[in-house]
Amino acid sequence: MKINKLFILGLLLTGLAFTSCDNREEKDLSYDFNLGSAVQGDFKGTIVDVDHNPIANVAIKLNGETTTTDANGQFTLEGVSVLERFAYLTAVKEGFLNGSRTVMVHEGYNNMEIMLLPLNVVATIQSGVATNVILPNSVKVAFDGAFMTENGAAYNGSVKVIVNHLDAADKDVFMKMPGNLIGTRTDGSISGMETYGMINVEMLGDNNEKLQIQTGHTAEVVLPIAPNQLDTAPATIQLWHFNEAKGLWEENGYSTRVGNKYYSTVSHFSWWNNDWAYEVATLNVLVKNVDETVVPGIRVTISREEGSTGDVLMDLGVTGVNGTLSAGVPRNEVLTFRAYTVDGILINTQNLPASPAMVRNVTVIIP
Repeated sequence: MKINKLFILGLLLTGLAFTSCDNREEKDLSYDFNLGSAVQGDFKGTIVDVDHNPIANVAIKLNGETTTTDANGQFTLEGVSVLERFAYLTAVKEGFLNGSRTVMVHEGYNNMEIMLLPLNVVATIQSGVATNVILPNSVKVAFDGAFMTENGAAYNGSVKVIVNHLDAADKDVFMKMPGNLIGTRTDGSISGMETYGMINVEMLGDNNEKLQIQTGHTAEVVLPIAPNQLDTAPATIQLWHFNEAKGLWEENGYSTRVGNKYYSTVSHFSWWNNDWAYEVATLNVLVKNVDETVVPGIRVTISREEGSTGDVLMDLGVTGVNGTLSAGVPRNEVLTFRAYTVDGILINTQNLPASPAMVRNVTVIIP
């Protein structure tokens, strides 16, 4: 199966059969997807390392509410005030890169799994010297040698460079990446995003103090394009950085394709992401049995026909206790739902035709 990654701003699902009811009367094509009103939400999840081992004593924070993971890497937060389409949770543990997740809220527990990445020191370089840091997979970060501390003071000394690259075809990309793939455009609008690869770079000084590129200087970043994306990767693509304080990606320039790689220039380091942006419509989904009882706990993926190689796979999680989920999805595109049991058995595959509607309702019936 050809796999690329597209995040649908939240969770949705399907089952053995479905009926769709498009809001054809919705004519406002200037509809602006928003983050919704304040609601109360319950959350639980598991924090793991790259080998899927649970991590204990991870500090969890969600809109001012805090807890820590237990010996099994699990946590629970209940009755937290969040926005209905934006609950931003962070996970912090010494020795790991900070992790986070953003979800759209449904009734019952909102489940999530976050994979914390290691602080991989891939090279130690010297300030004042232009240096290329190159990984075996051809990822390159070119520094001009100018660094500063977090308070803006010029830094002189050795620099430990930590790099984590997420290929778009990585099966765990949604567990590893921060937030979700929702971002703000330069015009302030909210957009959905399809990733063509992302990178995180951290720099530490002689005393493990955090460093940044010196103000007025830049670094070049070169990321390979996943083989299954080469047929659709555009000549230029929007470049985004992740704002950890806000929990959102922010559009910040663009990357240029040269052969099978994207080249970009950045003025600071955080997470950087090459993404195609799409207009968002809202999809409301209800899953139930033929006897009208709702069906929680169904794991779902979705793909978009117009995505890379025509088979863009996304693991979107499981249905809530009331059998419903809402999501922001690409507007006016053919979408394919795939539903799985908790054991990973494929139940069925169904298509949802393209629609210009900005709000769509889908009822999924499991015979």
